[in-house]
Parts: sequence; structure tokens; C-alpha cells
Amino acid sequence: MAAAGQQGVRGEWTTFLSVLLIVGLLAAWALVPVQVMEQSLQAERNQMAAWGGEAADRWIMSRAAGWMDGVVQEAVEQTEKLGGSAMERWLAGRIYASVLWAALVAYRVSSLAVWGLLGLPLILAASVDGFYVREIRKHAFTAQSPIRHKIGVHFMSWSGLLLLVWLIVPVPMPLIVAPAVICLMALSVWMWLANLQKRI
Repeated sequence: MAAAGQQGVRGEWTTFLSVLLIVGLLAAWALVPVQVMEQSLQAERNQMAAWGGEAADRWIMSRAAGWMDGVVQEAVEQTEKLGGSAMERWLAGRIYASVLWAALVAYRVSSLAVWGLLGLPLILAASVDGFYVREIRKHAFTAQSPIRHKIGVHFMSWSGLLLLVWLIVPVPMPLIVAPAVICLMALSVWMWLANLQKRI
């Protein structure tokens, strides 16, 4: 009965946070100026060029541009259909802001792919190490910690949420967020696997 109550509370919080996220995204789409979107994309590019060089920035931008071709063409077609009224000018500005936002997300996804080349081996190594730590503890007088296991599960959930926020938030973000989240995922997976119960 208590478990059902906890599941209900957890489901209510998930629904509340999801609605809050959707409302926040709609408010950002309607209110964030185009200049902020442009500055965000340029800031991301400058950070990547400073960290990885101009070649890394060009490679990431070429991948993002490849994904954006159809979006840009559709946006141009829709904007050309609009007239000159104040509402239609505002809508044209929002379409342009949407294209910039999509370009920012595509750029971040492409840069995440670059970080993933470094982060995936780290996560795999943490998974294997956690598994073998658990296997060693099975044959030793060491008990797995359910608290650490739960912390690992929560860290994994929070790191996924943080990664999602980093991908979609339309303001400049530090470049260190992506590798930090990947390291947090590796730590989470290790804690999760190393502290699994001996018998499930």
C-alpha cells in the first residue's frame, strides 16, 4: 500500500515537471529575442573553436547544417507566405527564432556526438568495473549498499535530465556541461552496478 502511494506521488511529480517544462519551452519560444538565439549559437561555436580548434567547429557545424537543410527550406517557404501586418511580422520573427533554436540544438547534438567518442569508452569501462566489483563482493563478506544503489539510479536519472536541459535550453551554456554529464553518467552506472543486490 505504501509502495502504491509512493508511485502515485512520483507520478504526480513527473506530470507536474513535464507540464512545467512544456510551458517553459512555449514561453521561451514566444518571448526569447532572436538576438539571444544568435548569440547563443555563436557562443557555442566560439567555445568549441577555443577548445577543439576551428576544424572541430567546422565539422560539427557541417553535421548540424546537414540536418537543418529541410527545416530552413520549410521556414523560408512559410515566411514568404506571410504578409506585412504586425502579427505576421511577429510570427516571421518567431519562425526565424525557431530555426535558430533548432540549429542550436542540432549543433549541441553534434558536439555531444564528439564528446561521446571519448565518453562512451569511459561509460563502458565503468560498467564493466562495476559488474566485476559486484561479482567480487558476491564471494566476499561485503554487502552491497542499497543506499548507494539508489543514489546511482537517481544520479543516472538526473544526469539524463541535465543532458536534456543542456540540449534544449536556448541560452549560452558552458561547454564543460557535456563532458561533466558524461562523467556523471559513468559514475552513476558504476554505483548502480557495483551495488546491485546479490540475488534479484
